[in-house]
Amino acid sequence: MRFFFQIIIIGFVIYSIFLMKEDIRHAYTQIAGYVETKAGSSLSRVRDIFVETNTVGVAEDSGDSEEDISIIREKTATTDTHVDAPGALRVLNSFLGTNTTTSLSADAIVNLSNVARKQNGNLKPLIKNSKLDFAAEKKLQDMFMRQYFEHTSPVGVEVSDLGKEVGYDFIIIGENLALGNFKDDQALVDAWMASPGHRANILNTHYSEIGVAVGKNTFEGRTVWMAVQHFGLPKSACPQADHVLLSFISLQKKKIASMESDLSARRSLIDSGAVYQGQTEGEQIKAYNELVDIYNALILETKRKVAEYNKEVRIFNDCVASHTSA
Repeated sequence: MRFFFQIIIIGFVIYSIFLMKEDIRHAYTQIAGYVETKAGSSLSRVRDIFVETNTVGVAEDSGDSEEDISIIREKTATTDTHVDAPGALRVLNSFLGTNTTTSLSADAIVNLSNVARKQNGNLKPLIKNSKLDFAAEKKLQDMFMRQYFEHTSPVGVEVSDLGKEVGYDFIIIGENLALGNFKDDQALVDAWMASPGHRANILNTHYSEIGVAVGKNTFEGRTVWMAVQHFGLPKSACPQADHVLLSFISLQKKKIASMESDLSARRSLIDSGAVYQGQTEGEQIKAYNELVDIYNALILETKRKVAEYNKEVRIFNDCVASHTSA
C-alpha cells in the first residue's frame, strides 16, 4: 500500500514539473522579446542622434568654414608700396659756387629741410632714421661707382629696393637727388625747393622720417657734389595686425581640416557596420557625436579669432590708404 502511494506522489511531482516548464518557457519568451524590443529602440534612438548631429554639425559648419574663416591680407604685403621719386636734379647756375673748399653736411641738410617744412605750413619736422641714412649712402656710392645720375640704377635698383635692402619696413618711401657744386647747404636745399617735384617730397605731410647722404667725387670727368634724400613713413606708423594671432588661426584651420577627415572616416565605418577599435556600433556613434561637439566648438572659436584678426587688418589697411591716397 505504501508503495502504491509513493508511485502516486512521484507521478504528481513529474506532472507539476512539466507544467512549470511550460510557464518558464513562456516567461523567458516574453522577457527575451521585451529586452530585444528595448535594445532595438535604444539603438534606433542613438542612430537618430547620430544622423541629426552629422547634418547640423558636420555638413553645415564644414561647408561654411572655408568661406567664413577667410583671412584679409595686409595691403602692404600684397601690393606695391607708394614711391615718390621726381626727376634727378641738375641744379641751376644760381645755386652753384666756385669755392672748392665748400663742405656740405648731411645733418645741416636735414635741419634746413625741416626749416622749410616749418616755413611752409608749420609741418612736423622729419626725424633722422639710420636705416634711411644707410639707404641714401648706398645710393650715393652706387651712382659714383656706376657713373649714372638717375632714380633707377643700371641694374634696375630703385629707392624701394634700397629701403628693403637696409631693412626699412615702410608704407611709403621717396627720394630726392641733386648734382652740382653748391655754394653751401642752404643753396642745395633751395635748389630742391625751387623744383616742384622735389619741393613736394620735402613738404609731404605723410613722411615722418628722413635719411641724407652727401659727397664729392668724380662724375663724368669732373669733381662734383651729389646729394641724396630718402623720405619714409615706417610701417609701424599704422596699428599692426597681430601676427601671433594669425599663426594661431593657421594652426586651428589645420586642426579643423584634420578633424573633418577623421569624422568622415568614422562616419563611413559606422554606415558600413564595420567594427572600429573593438567598439560596438553604439559606442562608435557616441564617440563620433562627442568628436562632432569638439569640432563645432573649434569652428566657432576659430571664426571669432578670424573676425578679430580681420578687424585689425581692416584698421591697418584704412591707415595705409589714408597715407597713400592723393
